Amino acid sequence: MSHKEIHRRFLHNAGLIVGGRMTFGLLNLGTNAIILHSFGAADLGMLMLLVAYIRLFAEVVKFESWQAVLRFGVIAQDRGEDNQLRRLIGLALSVDFVTMLLAIIASILLIPYAAGWFGWNDQITSVAPWFMILIVFVTNATPNGVLRLFDRVEIIALQHGINAMVRFVLVMGAVILGGSVLHLAWAWFIAFAISGSVTMLVCAYELIKRDLRPLISLRWRKTGRIFPGIWHFLMMSNLISSGPLLVTHVTTLFVGAQLGSAQAAVLNLARQIASGITTPARLLGPLMLPDYSRLSGRGDWTGLRDLLVQQLKITAIAALGGGVILFAVLPFVVDTLFGAEMLAHIWLFRLLLLTALINTLGFSLHHAMFSANKGGTALLTQIAAMTVYFTIMFSGIWVIGLNAVGLAMIGFAITARGLTFLIGRRLLKKRIKRSRLTDDQPHI
Repeated sequence: MSHKEIHRRFLHNAGLIVGGRMTFGLLNLGTNAIILHSFGAADLGMLMLLVAYIRLFAEVVKFESWQAVLRFGVIAQDRGEDNQLRRLIGLALSVDFVTMLLAIIASILLIPYAAGWFGWNDQITSVAPWFMILIVFVTNATPNGVLRLFDRVEIIALQHGINAMVRFVLVMGAVILGGSVLHLAWAWFIAFAISGSVTMLVCAYELIKRDLRPLISLRWRKTGRIFPGIWHFLMMSNLISSGPLLVTHVTTLFVGAQLGSAQAAVLNLARQIASGITTPARLLGPLMLPDYSRLSGRGDWTGLRDLLVQQLKITAIAALGGGVILFAVLPFVVDTLFGAEMLAHIWLFRLLLLTALINTLGFSLHHAMFSANKGGTALLTQIAAMTVYFTIMFSGIWVIGLNAVGLAMIGFAITARGLTFLIGRRLLKKRIKRSRLTDDQPHI
């Protein structure tokens, strides 16, 4: 596949992801605005804390099995090794099963403590154990990887659309019928379960259609030998990918426990505005992982560099142009959606929006690092960024409130993107130089 074809396919899939995320992100934003006006910030915050609790456990024990399906599956796919691909998918599914089971058990055992820390009422506390089942649908790792491998990105976009629409309809029903925060929680539960099931069903259909029924085995060591480096890859990808998400959910829970559920709601509303940019950017990176793996696998480091430079140029233009417009309309949007009282937190919204624009630059840099077998370097970069984040947040939250979270997020983004760019640039130069020296050697 030529570089132009790779770029063309990326733009097509990016259009599906970004278009769907932005459209249904607006719907989710509207849903939360309705809850804020109808139930108040405290109930919205309580709901956000429950969701953050679920996501925290999903991220802590989740192995990025979908990334392994892409990284190693594309090689087996290109070679026509169907049995290898079946073993890989079976291994990923078995890892998902064990880790999700552990997450569900741990999360249920800690609910009595969580209820006290986060101020859940009796209604939420009584149903919280049942909600831990959502870890299965939130994680949804291997099906995600299979769909990306077979270029069924539109299903991933559809999943988020279904989630947003089901949630909106059920929340409107709760508002009209005079429901409570418990009914709002069940709206989230049903939306996650239905949308997650769609991805699983389509994944199963694609595997059956291609006669790729997974070969599932718990003999992980034996199966892992077939894919050299897979356990190191899984560990590194999990640690790196979990970092930013853990920062998000730990911060939500910390703010809720220390400042109250209403402040947690404000933080999540500000994040939701910014997520219209950050979430699509986060989802676009994995679209390039199969192509990066192909290019690095055949030693085409010049081609990989050209793709990265092209993406950096496009995202820089988009961030600059879009950023000017977004900052101009931000006060109007906050006032219209959440009310004039929310303008007291306008600097939090501005700081998180700036963070989102920084994060769009080089959105696929750490995926390129993975393809070059530099997961350890990417992990060290992530650790440095998290250190900067928590230093700023914990030292500032008692002084400037939620704005400390915004400043900490900017510090995280600049550290992560800056170090990755500098290290990656140096690494590519070395590999390009080495490949040219190899090409110049006479063949005997």
